[in-house]
Amino acid sequence: MEITKISLTQQKRIENVILWIRQASTYSELILKIDAILSDLAFGVAADRFEQAIQDLGTALGFECQRPDKEWKEGPDNLWAIKDDQYLLVECKSEVEVNRESMNKQETGQMNNATAWFKRNYPGAEVRRVMIIPMKKINKAAGFNEPVEIMRVAKLAALVRNVRKFFVSLKDVDFQSLSEDQVNARLSTEGLDVVHLLQDYAEQPYQMK
Repeated sequence: MEITKISLTQQKRIENVILWIRQASTYSELILKIDAILSDLAFGVAADRFEQAIQDLGTALGFECQRPDKEWKEGPDNLWAIKDDQYLLVECKSEVEVNRESMNKQETGQMNNATAWFKRNYPGAEVRRVMIIPMKKINKAAGFNEPVEIMRVAKLAALVRNVRKFFVSLKDVDFQSLSEDQVNARLSTEGLDVVHLLQDYAEQPYQMK
């Protein structure tokens, strides 16, 4: 089965954000819409709902998004094209017990398989790999083949909080006159520009000996 590849430019991202905002006719409608997405971005939420929320969040933030594993039964749970030939590959483990000590061989193996899929289908493209999972320790029998970062409870909560702050900041803005400069400035202020998205919401895992 041939997959559909996604791509994005920085300029198109901002246009996408504005279009997404303008789908709401009022500020209240906008907040209800974003809160419906954010409410599913928590550990304990069923996997399909969580992965769909990641998809919808990426779309709201202007990225081109896919759920390859759902669409083609292979690849990562989520894939975002975030700017010119640069991607964010996400494996979601929302149903994992938050008090468990370490991730297991099956979980790291899924990321390794997703990484191999990306290399086959996006040769030469730059990618950051993030696993959303409550723990940062890796069982000594498990391991990643390529660098992977971990988004745990606090980092996920920070992302949710900053996304909501971004949309709340639009309360007194006329959506139809919303400019690209306004969107750029607000995304940067709330840590949602590409640089901060890649730096602030994930951490290095710890390999157990």
